[in-house]
Amino acid sequence: MGKQDVVNKPEKVDTACTRGNITLSESMEDYIEAISQLEDRLKVVRVKNIAKTMKVKMPSVSSALGVLEKKGLVIYEKYDYVELTEDGKRVAKGVRRRHDGLKRFLVEVLGVDEKSAEEDSCGMEHHISKHTIDNIIKYMKFVEACPRKKEVCLENFRTYLETGVIPPCEAL
Repeated sequence: MGKQDVVNKPEKVDTACTRGNITLSESMEDYIEAISQLEDRLKVVRVKNIAKTMKVKMPSVSSALGVLEKKGLVIYEKYDYVELTEDGKRVAKGVRRRHDGLKRFLVEVLGVDEKSAEEDSCGMEHHISKHTIDNIIKYMKFVEACPRKKEVCLENFRTYLETGVIPPCEAL
């Protein structure tokens, strides 16, 4: 890779996110989310499981766990299992709620493919306010409450995405 490639390569910005009275970087939220998902699948979570899931090296995981432990979000001793505390579980629930709500909105409403929706929701979840995600989730529930209108509305929206022409909508 030449010098110009390095200069033009986009840089990932790790923005601090405040959830309740705990401030976490995007990266730390990703660790919390990964640990939560692993706890759902495995009997016990180890550093190597987190490293594999997040595609990072084990020393990076150990370093992150030290930060999360100081914030009271994980229980971890070197060479032992990793466990979310009650506060860690609460934070994980919020991160996963934002992620899942956004992904579902992107797929079901906007027609984004699963892979893109997963990647996009992972980035968006760190920058969206509780109020906004609450309204997105309420919108999804609202649309689901009227299945016939949901189908018509979403079909018209998909036609608009494909053609650029807004189809006439039937009256409510």
